[in-house]
Amino acid sequence: MIRLLQPLDNKSNFDKLTDSLHRFLNEQESFKFLSYSLIKFDKRTIEELTRQHKENGIDYLVYDKEGVFLGLLAIKRKQSQGFELFLLAVDKNNQKTGIGQGLINECISLAVTEGYKCIDSFVFADNKNMLRLLIKNDFRPIDIQYHARADGMDLVKLRKYIK
Repeated sequence: MIRLLQPLDNKSNFDKLTDSLHRFLNEQESFKFLSYSLIKFDKRTIEELTRQHKENGIDYLVYDKEGVFLGLLAIKRKQSQGFELFLLAVDKNNQKTGIGQGLINECISLAVTEGYKCIDSFVFADNKNMLRLLIKNDFRPIDIQYHARADGMDLVKLRKYIK
């Protein structure tokens, strides 16, 4: 089940979210796709950022299966800056099962409901799986930031226009 999570409303949800973020953000296979600095994320930093999610305009969609978060998508939205698919992470044992696609579908639906005209996302150029998934969902490259990650990898900005 996919749902919009309010992590500060429930201690259990906060703990599950921060545990999942810590696990997803530090997985060996996906770490380099989620960090500009290539420095591991510590639990305390993740908890602090999650506590400040409203101030930063970030909300979370989670794929919850029997109380376990198998995937999450962070949305960053501000009327002045637009709607951004900020982070998508799926448990490594559940990748390529449709969880990411389901989260993206829910993200698009939310943007449409809220009246946004486009969705932006930033993806490192070597993250082929995420690039394929977004392009399959009509996101198109519109910009590139060269040498954005600590190892020199470029960052591609993609946008989906909403009709």
